[in-house]
Amino acid sequence: MRQTILAVLSLSTMAALLTGCGGDLVLLNSKGPVAEGQSSLMVTAIYLMLLVVIPSIIMALWFGWKYRASNKDADYKPTWAHSTAIEIVVWGIPVIIIGILAWLTWWGSHKYDPYRPLEADKAPLTVQVIAEQFKWIFIYPEQNIATVNEIRFPEKTPVSLRLTSNFTMNSFFIPALSGQIYAMAGMQTHLNLMADETSPAEGYRGFSSNYSGYGFSQMRFRAHAVTDAQFAEWVAAVKAGNGTSVNPEAVQKTVLDQAEFASLRDGNRGKHQIEAIIAKATTPEEKAAAEAMKPYPTKPHPVTYYSSVEQGLFESVINNYMSNYHGADHSASSVAHQEAAASEAHVDVEHATASQGE
Repeated sequence: MRQTILAVLSLSTMAALLTGCGGDLVLLNSKGPVAEGQSSLMVTAIYLMLLVVIPSIIMALWFGWKYRASNKDADYKPTWAHSTAIEIVVWGIPVIIIGILAWLTWWGSHKYDPYRPLEADKAPLTVQVIAEQFKWIFIYPEQNIATVNEIRFPEKTPVSLRLTSNFTMNSFFIPALSGQIYAMAGMQTHLNLMADETSPAEGYRGFSSNYSGYGFSQMRFRAHAVTDAQFAEWVAAVKAGNGTSVNPEAVQKTVLDQAEFASLRDGNRGKHQIEAIIAKATTPEEKAAAEAMKPYPTKPHPVTYYSSVEQGLFESVINNYMSNYHGADHSASSVAHQEAAASEAHVDVEHATASQGE
């Protein structure tokens, strides 16, 4: 029994120390309505489950203490086999809790559906997101600008994200503002988010939460929620080729076209791996191919601004992976029209279902 008590105390101490020493509680310190709602659901589910967990832990410790070998006053019932009252408690309470959790899950999955537009007085800002190897590219189709590893948007304004991937599957995640959503090649997923207030100077942390290769740890970006005036100033500066006036650490470029887009892809081998391949090359062709390889990054790609974007670049990324669908019209306009229609239909269904749930 002494060993059990020491083990429980040790684990509790370790948990307290780990939480207090650099623990990231961003999921419980949300800055947007979507993340706040999801955080509330998570905390509610934890409290409900603790109604079973805490009494179970207390009873396990109490039973061990009461029926220890040295306690000669404890009841001894070798023929005891059943208690209706105990059966009702140990089965009834969990069934009720599971029923409540099931309803919360159904209601929350509709209420905070990432495809469901957010209600606000302002019109949503559309941003197209491409998961590239190994970085995030953000295209603003209405403003005709693009960025790498940085996204900016006005506070209290719904942001409608359209996501795809130009290589393997990735998971887009800004913990302070929303849940995660997958970005997949040849597909388009949606995510709606909004910031209740302006972000700190360093912005909110964003990253890929799905392993996608050696450079995966460098797929980090910053999300900046700013005022309407600051956003307009930033857009104007980027379009004028002077984005560094807002972010001196950024790199300003002109146009994001197919050639520039292709140059953004990193390699998937380390520098030492490439050197080993070169050393083992037996023909000039093999050596030349190895020397042409790009290594995967050891630090995130610098924030980069583009003053203009080639028309239909986002749609072309999706179309590159759709060639196996024979007989389909893969033009950018056709794909965009089909996706818009599918999105509207999905939203209508979700609204109707969510309204019934509310």
